[in-house]
Amino acid sequence: MSDPILSLQGIARDFHDGIDVRRVIQKTDLDIYPGEFTIIAGPSGSGKTTLMTLMGLILRPSEGTIYIRDVKASGCSETKMATLRQQNYGFVFQLSELLPALSIMENIIVASGIQGSSVTNAIKKKALALLKDFNLLDCLHLRPLQLSGGQKQRVAIIRALVNDPTVLLCDEPTSALDAESSQIVLDSLKQLSKDKTRGLIMVTHDPRVFPYADRLIKIEDGVIIYDSHISKEQKTL
Repeated sequence: MSDPILSLQGIARDFHDGIDVRRVIQKTDLDIYPGEFTIIAGPSGSGKTTLMTLMGLILRPSEGTIYIRDVKASGCSETKMATLRQQNYGFVFQLSELLPALSIMENIIVASGIQGSSVTNAIKKKALALLKDFNLLDCLHLRPLQLSGGQKQRVAIIRALVNDPTVLLCDEPTSALDAESSQIVLDSLKQLSKDKTRGLIMVTHDPRVFPYADRLIKIEDGVIIYDSHISKEQKTL
């Protein structure tokens, strides 16, 4: 097995409600490897989304250390955290969150401009190549309202990929889609997960997506109760 692309070492997360402290992620060790489709599953309130936001450097752990490509991410300044997110992460959410006034092409490349740099020709070429790969090249001049739900979600994936992220984090990306659109999006993610330079993580509560996983992790009450990697290792002992 290759070295982990993302490593969580003894991380935990507490939330304060002004009176009490509640630990929503218990002390956890977790390594994420490139070339795998890792699915993190659990019911509402299980802590799966909190775990994902910790992985994505959106939340800081209350204790423990996070490494992205062997760079220590936890404990650094907000500016450094933002730079690490920009350089290493792509995010796909439950809803595509496309800007209705912009064309599909503009929606894909707009994040590159927001990050403080001009949109280069290389980014535009990458966007066009991804649109072709996802069979959406005919849609580049359309507006989001002219696309189906599945098409919009695939555009959101392209937007997340255009800067070549180290880790692609997907939060319930198929929950708002019909069965056919969901399958198309999942097939696309499965194909992307084969890239040996990238880790792909999807958070979901839907067991219908489990067959797509190379690695399945289940979480309840902030505790990882099942990890198919560990299960496979135990079976070989």
